[in-house]
Amino acid sequence: MERAKNFGIVAIGGMIAVAAGSGCDGILLVRPSTTTIELVNLGAFQVDVDLFYSDTQEIPEALIQALGEEQNFSLAAGTTERFSRDCDDLQAVIVDDADLRVIGSIGVDTESEILRDGDDFGCGDTITFTFRHSANLTDFDVTTNVR
Repeated sequence: MERAKNFGIVAIGGMIAVAAGSGCDGILLVRPSTTTIELVNLGAFQVDVDLFYSDTQEIPEALIQALGEEQNFSLAAGTTERFSRDCDDLQAVIVDDADLRVIGSIGVDTESEILRDGDDFGCGDTITFTFRHSANLTDFDVTTNVR
């Protein structure tokens, strides 16, 4: 069996590709290097979101605010925001507080459960937090989807 004489590593849109081999006999391995967070506001009003993530997979939920990285978003009605982080940096994530802004600072709020790499998502996944409210504006929630 002949060993690969040449190899190369290339980063392609959040993925790491490794090519090994000589000529057409090469092997291409693609490994994702980022996880993406998507925030979707399906409501008719602005949603202000406080999201925390950590590079520690088993961080207690009570400590993610104090020790994790914070991201804040103001999502206009019907909009989507997204960002990506290196998989090693995003090991746990939570929507700690999301406020539905009906009139100024008056509204209802919600939060998500903490999601952890390995149990709830994996490197390369997109985690979507979707915000919805009822017609009478008393029910406001966030659902999660991983793909």
